[in-house]
Amino acid sequence: MAELRKTILHLRELQPNVMLRARGIGNYGDYYTPEGFVPGDKSNTETPWMVIYPLASGFSFDPDDSHYKGARWIVHNIVDTAAKGGNFQVGIGPDGAGRFHPVAIEQLQQVGAWLNVCGEGIYATRPRQAARWREGEAIRFTRAKDNRRAYCFALEWPGKSLTLRSVKPKPGSRITMFGYPEPMKWSFDSAAGLKIDLPETLQIEDRRPNEHAWGWAIQLA
Repeated sequence: MAELRKTILHLRELQPNVMLRARGIGNYGDYYTPEGFVPGDKSNTETPWMVIYPLASGFSFDPDDSHYKGARWIVHNIVDTAAKGGNFQVGIGPDGAGRFHPVAIEQLQQVGAWLNVCGEGIYATRPRQAARWREGEAIRFTRAKDNRRAYCFALEWPGKSLTLRSVKPKPGSRITMFGYPEPMKWSFDSAAGLKIDLPETLQIEDRRPNEHAWGWAIQLA
């Protein structure tokens, strides 16, 4: 480790702005890259981190289309990772001619469509403080950099209403759902929490603005 430390210090002398991955060099690295798993809690590290996870059976080209995990899998991992303060990278390998499997392309296009609707709650966001990055198994949160808005994601359709116990909205503010044109009706009670009523039309699956996960923007008190 002594020689490794010397090498890293020399690299930083040559290029002070260099960034080094922590893999193999531990605490001397600048960012953490868990591979093939998403850490279970946002307190796993204090350094920036990025999950690297293959979409199929491995990082090389996989000809078996049944091995590709699906757009839902990608979206859920993006939401879960963002809620914990990390980034999510999908690993896909090309074949010998440099072509990607058409199933991989299709699944990524579906995720791109989802991000076009819900990306505000993912890009440039931050994790909420302490354990408030989640409620139960199916709810995840992110927040805006200025902490004026929280973003809530439901990994399963919540039904006719969504109840959140860790969010206090700004009185009289609008709560909006990504991809839906009208603001949501909502009520807040200090004991019961925030209740967001979901329109009757959205109870029909093909009328929802997107698939896989649904998001709301909430102005905070």
